[in-house]
Amino acid sequence: MTPEGAYIGRSFDSLGLKYEQAFADQRQNQVAAVEELSNRLARGARVLDVGCGTGRPTGEQLCANGLDVTGIDVSQVMLDHARRQVPEGRFVLADLFGDTSRLGAYDAVACLYCLVNLPEPRFVDGLRRLAGLVRPGGVLLVAVPEFQGTEEEVRFVDWTYQPLPCLREDIQRYAELAGLEVERVDVHTESVSRGRPAPGNSLYLWATTRAPTRRPNS
Repeated sequence: MTPEGAYIGRSFDSLGLKYEQAFADQRQNQVAAVEELSNRLARGARVLDVGCGTGRPTGEQLCANGLDVTGIDVSQVMLDHARRQVPEGRFVLADLFGDTSRLGAYDAVACLYCLVNLPEPRFVDGLRRLAGLVRPGGVLLVAVPEFQGTEEEVRFVDWTYQPLPCLREDIQRYAELAGLEVERVDVHTESVSRGRPAPGNSLYLWATTRAPTRRPNS
């Protein structure tokens, strides 16, 4: 666990189910994207949910769709809730920016609202690390809030912070720098929720890892 991961883990330990409840009324786009991801995969395919939180809605939805789900998070309290709420999944304490070598490779990775408010080098590194957890040709689904860079401070549950800019063209460039094949970036408008006091947009990156190039027979 990196020092940053341990700090974030302690912060989310203090939230517990408050995090899940804060966004309970703002999940339509997330649920629709996870449904699309599920439909692209064969039953029993291995999926990694990075920043799984309490297991809802993503881990629970993936399991209900017949997928083999592993969730990772830096918060032990979140993982305890996930294990209780989604007993069909596996939930592991792990830091994306730490040692993930024991996690193995997956057919798809979902990372929804985990790579938030990161400068470009850190964001690109995060995408590279995600790509390293996906088999060649596998799918990545990454969601982040869109910020113009002129926003006022944002209230996130119990915290207030000044967001870094993150636009559609930014996340596409980050994915390309990370060596991913970008399929598309969807922009969805989100409604007001207890976790986010003003409406705004979310960016959903769909990308695949590069399949190995087959050399012609000599």
